[in-house]
Amino acid sequence: MPTIELIVEADEPALFFSSVSGAEAYLEAIDVRHGVYAAAYGPDGQVFKLEAIGDKVRITSVGGSKAQDDLRALLLRHLSAGKAHDVKSTETLSGLLAKCEAAAI
Repeated sequence: MPTIELIVEADEPALFFSSVSGAEAYLEAIDVRHGVYAAAYGPDGQVFKLEAIGDKVRITSVGGSKAQDDLRALLLRHLSAGKAHDVKSTETLSGLLAKCEAAAI
């Protein structure tokens, strides 16, 4: 099972990637330009910036920034949208991520 390295907030409400390079290859620059992806996080809540450079997507860490509460809320929305019944709002961040592992691209 792949480990989640990047979580991107989208309409799904989230996309999960096992690598940043995989996310850069998967995401489309036009969607980044149009704001389809609201935010991106590492598994500990690290904040990432998505940029469209020509027809490529570049994803870089915003050094030292963390948004664990925002990531937790995104994971809860994702699991709720998927009708997960075993999710508690008090679950740890690592516990929520473990429930999302199967969705990693």
